[in-house]
Amino acid sequence: MHRARLTGRRLKILQLIAKGYKNEQIAIEMKLTLCNTKFQKSRLYNFLCVRTQKDAVFVGLQMNLISFKELSKANLICSG
Repeated sequence: MHRARLTGRRLKILQLIAKGYKNEQIAIEMKLTLCNTKFQKSRLYNFLCVRTQKDAVFVGLQMNLISFKELSKANLICSG
């Protein structure tokens, strides 16, 4: 069975999401088109089995793909 793997590009996108970057900011930072950025985020979400940015950050933390020091203050706020 072929296992999906997290590419360096998608890991960088996860790190930028954790820092609070929006799609347009990610595209500029990584020199990607907005369309390609959204595609890469979609593939990242599939890899992590999530549907939202907050869930991606949460799972990324659980899988030790990102650390707490990479989080923006906005991502530390829990809606309760």
